[in-house]
Parts: sequence; C-alpha cells; structure tokens
Amino acid sequence: MPLQHTFKPKHLALAISLALACVELANAQQSSEVADSTAVVNANELPKTSAKEMALERLKGFLTDPSTVPIAFKTPEETFKGTAVNDLITLTDGASFTGLLDGGAGDNVLFLDAAAGGELKDTRNFNGLLLSRGDWTLSSKGDFKDGVLVNSGTALTNLGGIKGDVYVERGGSFAGKGAVGSLEVAGLLSVNGALGSPRVKGDLRLSPTAELAYEVTPSGSQTIKVDGTARLEGATLNVVAVPGEYPQSRQYKIIEAGKVEGEFGKVLNNLAFMTATPQYNKKSVGLTYARNGEPLASVATTDNGRAVADSIVEPQTPAPFATPTPTPTPLTASASVPVPVPVPPSASTLVAESVPSPMQDEPLTAQVNETAEQPAPAPLKPTNAAVAALLTSDKTTAPVAIEQLAAGSNANLAKATLSSITPVSASMLSAMQQLNSRFGSAYGSGNSPRQAAGGADSGRVWIQALGHGGKVDREFDSTLKHATQGLVMGADWRLDEQWHIGLVGGKSQTRLDARQYDGDLDSWHLGAYAVRQDGPFSLRLGATYASHDGDSKRRVAFNGFSDRLKGNYDANTQQAFAELAVNVGRHNATLEPFASLGYQRYQRDSYSEKGGDAALKVFGQTRDNLSSTFGLRTAKITRLDNGMTLTPRFSAGWKHTFGEIESDTRQQLVKGGKRFEVAGAALDRNSLSVDAGLDLGLSANHSVGVGLTGEMATDSRTHGVMGQWRMAF
Repeated sequence: MPLQHTFKPKHLALAISLALACVELANAQQSSEVADSTAVVNANELPKTSAKEMALERLKGFLTDPSTVPIAFKTPEETFKGTAVNDLITLTDGASFTGLLDGGAGDNVLFLDAAAGGELKDTRNFNGLLLSRGDWTLSSKGDFKDGVLVNSGTALTNLGGIKGDVYVERGGSFAGKGAVGSLEVAGLLSVNGALGSPRVKGDLRLSPTAELAYEVTPSGSQTIKVDGTARLEGATLNVVAVPGEYPQSRQYKIIEAGKVEGEFGKVLNNLAFMTATPQYNKKSVGLTYARNGEPLASVATTDNGRAVADSIVEPQTPAPFATPTPTPTPLTASASVPVPVPVPPSASTLVAESVPSPMQDEPLTAQVNETAEQPAPAPLKPTNAAVAALLTSDKTTAPVAIEQLAAGSNANLAKATLSSITPVSASMLSAMQQLNSRFGSAYGSGNSPRQAAGGADSGRVWIQALGHGGKVDREFDSTLKHATQGLVMGADWRLDEQWHIGLVGGKSQTRLDARQYDGDLDSWHLGAYAVRQDGPFSLRLGATYASHDGDSKRRVAFNGFSDRLKGNYDANTQQAFAELAVNVGRHNATLEPFASLGYQRYQRDSYSEKGGDAALKVFGQTRDNLSSTFGLRTAKITRLDNGMTLTPRFSAGWKHTFGEIESDTRQQLVKGGKRFEVAGAALDRNSLSVDAGLDLGLSANHSVGVGLTGEMATDSRTHGVMGQWRMAF
C-alpha cells in the first residue's frame, strides 16, 4: 500500500534537490569540457538557457510547491491511480507494478529509488521521471512530457515511447528502440541488435564525456534516426563487433539525421585486425570496417602461435584493382559515373564485390572518365573460412584462435608415445631381475631373492598387466595427458649355466587428452631379452619393437567458426637397453648398484586431417636418442610360516638423455598457407625414476607381484601400476 504524507514535501524536495545539485555541478564541469573540446560545435545556436536547465527548474518548482503530495511504495502492487492534485510518487526497494501506474490529475513526477531496479509496463499522466537508483525498463508510450533524468549509477531501457526529452548524466546509461523527444547524453548510449536504437524526434547531443557503444554484426547494424540535428561534441565511439564471419570491408550507417554537426573524438574497436573509420556526411554518419596493417603474429602469445600466424597467406586484391581507391567525391552528371570499387573478399567467398550501397545523402563514387574502359575483376579463389574468421576476431578471441590453428599438441605426440612404451621395457627388466638362478649361491645363502622363485627348472612364463599415465607440459594449455593400459606376456628359458633368453609380446591402448584435442593409440609390442649371470655380476640385454595406429580428434571453434577435425596416422617405435649390475647384498637381502645405456627411436608417417578449413597436413617425424641411467635397487626376502615368501623391493635411478632433445613438428594448413613448425615439450635432459613393489612367492613355481613406478622431470611426470604373475616349469 502507498504511504501518504509520511514526511513533509519540502523534506523530500530537499533530498532530491541535493541530488540535482550534483547534476548541475557535473553539468557545469561538462560545459567547461565542451569549451575546451576541439569538436565542432556551433555555440551561437544554443540558447542562453538550455532546455535541460529549464526542465530542472520546473522540477525544483514542483518539489518545493506546498501542494505536492508525496506517495511512497515499498511493496509489490497491481495498479494505482493518483490523486487529483500534484503527486510525487516514489518507488523504493521492494516496490513493483504489474499493471497500470496512473499519476492521476494535476502535475505528477515519478521518482525511482530501488537498488534492484524493475520494469514499468504502463504509466500514464506523469510529467517527469527521475531515476535515482537501479536499472529500469520502460514500456509505456507517450508519457513524461516534461522529460526524463537518468542520474549517475542508473540505467534506463526505453522500449515504449517518451514524449519529452531525455537527459543522461555522466555515469548513467540509456538504451532501447523507443521514441524520445530530444536526447542529451553525457554517459553511455548503447545501440545493439537486442535492444535496437533510439528514435529521436528532436535533437541528439553526445557531449565530450559520452560514449556510444555501437554494435555491428556480419549482416548489418542499427541506425539512430534523428529528425533534428545530431551534435557530436568529441564523444567516444566504441564499436562492439559481434562474433561472426565479416566481410573484409563493410560499411554501416550509425546516424541518420536532418543535420550532423561535429565528430567523434575517439574511436574504440575490439577487432584485432580490422579498423573502424567513421565517415561524416551532412546528414549521416557512416562506419567503414577494413583490414588494418596489424600483423597476425602481433596477438600471438606463444612461439607456436607466431609460427602459424606467419604461415598464413592472406587473400590479395586482383592486379587490375591493386591501385588505391580514389577519394570519394559526389557524383556529377558530366564529370563522372559511379563504378564498382573493389574490396577484399568476404569471409565466406572470395569473389570480387563492390562497396555496399553508399549513404543516401552523399553517394560514395569513384571519379573516372565516362569513356574509359574498366577491366573486369578477375575472380579470386575460395578463401579459407578459418583464416577469414581469424581476421575478424576481436582482441580477446584472436590469441585463442591462433593457438587453436597452431595445434601445438601435435608436437607432443612423440614424447607421449615414447612414455607409453616405457613400461614394456620395464616389464622385461623386471622379469630378468626375478629370474630363478642357481648361480646366485656362489655369493649368497640359499634364501637369497635370486633363488626365491624356485629350483632347477629350465623355463618360465609370465604375464604382466600395465596401468601407466602421465602428462607432457607445454605453454598455453597444450599440456597433453596420456593414460596407457595393456598386457605383456613373456617366456624365457635357460641356455646354460650363465645365460637365459626370452621373448615378449603385448598389446596396449593409450588415451591422449589435451585442450580441445583427444586421441587414441593402439599399439602392438614384440621383444626379446637375454641375461647373463657371472657370480654377483649380471648383464641384462633387451630390445622391443612397437607398431602404433593413432587416431586424433581436434575441435577448432572461435568467432562463429567451428570445425571438428579427425586424423589417422601410423607410427612405430624401437627401444633397446643394456644393463650391468652387481649384487653386494648378503643372506636374504640384495643391494644392487646398476648402470645402463638405452636407445629409443620414434617414427611417424605424414597424415592430413579431415573435417574443414582448419585442417592441417602434419608431416612425418623421426627422432632418436641415447640415454644413460645410474641407480640402486634393493630387496629383502622373508619366509612366511606357510612356506610362502614375501619380498619388498625398491629402486631409484637417475637418467640422462644425450644429444638433441627438442621436439618439433612441421605442419601446414591443408587449404592454403605455408609450412610452419610447432614445438612441443622437449625430452627430459635429466629425470629421476623410482620403483617400489611387493612380490609374493606362492610356491616354488608360482609368484605374483605388484609395483608402483614414477618418473619426474621438468616438463613431464609419469606414474604407473604393474601387476605380475610368473610360473616356472
């Protein structure tokens, strides 16, 4: 319910007058700024007392009039009709109207003072509207004949019609497609496709502190239509480009008025590679978007981004139109005729097109001789839609777009694949370490770990399950995670008192995952190993070969462009190692320093992605490296009362990689562009590996075990779980 006469009108009038005093101070400062501005303003046409000052005087007179009746609403209401006298109706926090809000007879003013704002669907019989707090939407039509004041910190969206003038103070904002009398803005005026543009039946004034946030789309924009004069007193034009595929040259009409005075003082543009240039005519203000000279690589944040940016070949204007476009001049019947002016191709097609229709009041035409023959423009080849979308990306989207086009994760495939096969050689090495051997008795007791697995049997089979994962780090969210699961089977037998030999085979699957990238790697493994035992000394040799079938899926999405790309490739890896170890342990404990040399080789065939214009041709890659490892392993056997044996074990090693460790991949856009190179995470020069496990001897011929592995380095970390079963025969 409304609260009437809860305070004297002059008290409320004093509070509002204080707010208006701040407005007048800001207005006075603004007037000083106008005087100092370089904007073209015809001061002689401004009256000594402005319409805004007269409106404020009328408002003050209304507030101080003893006959004014204050009415405040604090709760939701359906409808209300005011009294027959002058009403000052205030909406505070919690107040709202779902139906008609009628000021009634007399002179009435609506005062909006709710922090949460609200919506006014139907208002009638109000002379003025004053916004003190909140964001408000107005849908009523033909009300507020004496004007509307939008104070600092408030916002008004006009979707209906305001009969009087609207004044937007500095810090306030105004938007909406509704009609107004005159519009004077010192704050923010927003024009966009969702809310439309104001229809100004009087004059439009954008003061030096004003900002026009003007939205453009690939298909067009809104136009502010002014019946009177549009005065641009050095205001800021902030061009907001909606994501989408823009032509590389496009004209928009910002303002259409009976007369245009002045210019914008500053033009802000959120596109990275396009420049927005205002065009001032007598009765309109246009906007032209065209490619600027900013290099694509200027927004890249990584070396990979700069590489792909430098590889992009931008579409060029055909030779007949390579000369600069003449300065536009008005068309005259005897001197010139309009001819098409070529512009760069659009984002969807690269065919020559002429500049869109010029402004009605000042046509843009090129001056040429009527009899001169103009060569027909040569049609251009279709452009790459991904490149076109990049060229019209904003300053926030462009760096992300470039990194997506670079596909830096492809450069990490080699390292991730080599990491996925490491557990296979580790399985072979573990099997050799666990071989049952009689020749361990020469230096140890009968219950040494070397003898724990059984007696004089000449052969053995074993199965080991693999669970291995890790990640390869690189700049700009190109961290590639990999997870491998698989099974390795082996068999070995004794040749003589010193030698054992064995064979292994296995199957594994690796899942690859990075930002907007995922892949699968199916791998088959074959290998052979041999071990020689001479007293406490052990020589262990091993080699494996793996064939990989890889699938990749990559998503590229930015600025309205979207591609889902798929690739398929073949690769193979080889690895070999030789380890020399000596057991210095005694009795039921083993302490074994070791040193090893390892060799790894990776080879991948070339392949091309399929799926759209962002697809890449990824060239083949071959790399190999040699490494050394020095470490120590230990184990201790404990015999249980039931005859089983329990053997905890631990090892640690320091690995050093020799030679070239960089991981580079050459790529090229399938549809245009030059070859470029992206860098992945380098192989680790030095890394620390650890292995901890527990083996259980079930009988003389059967044992099971489980182990945890890990490797830590600067650019990668891996971890794994291994489960093993062995049977001697």
